Amino acid sequence: MDRRDLELFKNVFVDLDPLGTGQISIQQMWPYFKRNRIPDAKINLFMNTFDHDNDGYITLDEFCRVFSVSRAEVLGQTVTYETRSRVASGLPAGVTYISGDMDIAWQIKIAQLCIETLGSTSVLKDVPRNIKTSADRMFNNLWHIVMVNGQFWCYYGHEPGYSFVFSFEKYIFVVWKTPAM
Repeated sequence: MDRRDLELFKNVFVDLDPLGTGQISIQQMWPYFKRNRIPDAKINLFMNTFDHDNDGYITLDEFCRVFSVSRAEVLGQTVTYETRSRVASGLPAGVTYISGDMDIAWQIKIAQLCIETLGSTSVLKDVPRNIKTSADRMFNNLWHIVMVNGQFWCYYGHEPGYSFVFSFEKYIFVVWKTPAM
């Protein structure tokens, strides 16, 4: 790998880990590489080079070991990216991105819809149904909404580029779209 690969992969890692969790998954990478028109061969190179334990994740430590760079060097760039993204993202106030591969424009639309519905629905258990109904009507069918208050674990499949998990106030919203059959 050459210096161009280092810069490309460093940017990919930083972009896919804006919250500084220290790991990125292969599921996060495919839509990112497609959106940025990066050849499939590069994602395979990325995984083969970094994911030594074959767990489907690339950790910051694995990344740093391959390029012989310090965590501080990469984390310094992450902090810069994170600060820039929070200011420029346009997400509604109070929304905290947790995970997902959804484009920022879609994140904004979905977060606004969830917040508006939360504020306009008097029965809390109806909020996810009302969000889904509105999302299906506004953005075409097969949206799925889970609203959580507290710890949760989930595993789901989705259409690439249409997964978004975020928190607002005391709630966590898990939103995804599946392809039409």
